[in-house]
This record gives sequence, C-alpha cells and structure tokens, in this order.
Amino acid sequence: MDESFVQGIVGGVLNRHKDRVLDKKRIQTLMVEIAANIDVASQYTNVKELAKDNPLSIEMWKGHKEELSKEYLDFWTCELCGQNTHLVDYDYLGNGTNHLQCELKAENAERKEKKGKK
Repeated sequence: MDESFVQGIVGGVLNRHKDRVLDKKRIQTLMVEIAANIDVASQYTNVKELAKDNPLSIEMWKGHKEELSKEYLDFWTCELCGQNTHLVDYDYLGNGTNHLQCELKAENAERKEKKGKK
C-alpha cells in the first residue's frame, strides 16, 4: 500500500463526514474509522513495510511497537507482586506503580493481622 492509497482512504473517510462539525468526539470517530479502513486494506497488501516512514502509518493508529528498556520495565513494576504494570490502566493502579488489587490484598491482610493481635 503506497502513500497515495492511504491518502485515498483518509480522503474517503473525510468525504463521508464533510457535512458534519468537527469536535473532539468526531475526530476520535474519524481516527477509528480510518484505522479500521487501513486495517482492512492491510489484509490485501503489506502495509507495515511500506508505511514505516509514512505519517499515516498503521503504527500511528495502532500504537508504536518498540522494545521496552529494562529501566522502563523496572520502573513499572509492582512492589508487592513483582509483575510489570506498564500495561495496566491507571484506574487499576494503587500507590505509585503497584496493582490496586495487590494493595487491597495487603491492606486486608494487615487488618486481619491487627484483629488477631487484639
């Protein structure tokens, strides 16, 4: 898939939405639709090799794939269970980079221990 083909996909999506007001939600919708169209087109051609240097590359829509450094993974490690938390949503993180579940288990264990001492 070459650059002009990708531009055609983007142009087609934008043309379908030309009579609508662009707000943040509409832009998100356009991004998803463009990514889906590129994904479908990638089934028929080798997109990943040709699109690496293209600003409309599949990596841009699906997330950049690169090897994570040891320092990065060490930083994003739960102190309680030792597993990486770099892919965990912020809603499921406790203090720092710990899993919320690990922190809740530790807190419950601490409460039980205190009750047992009384």
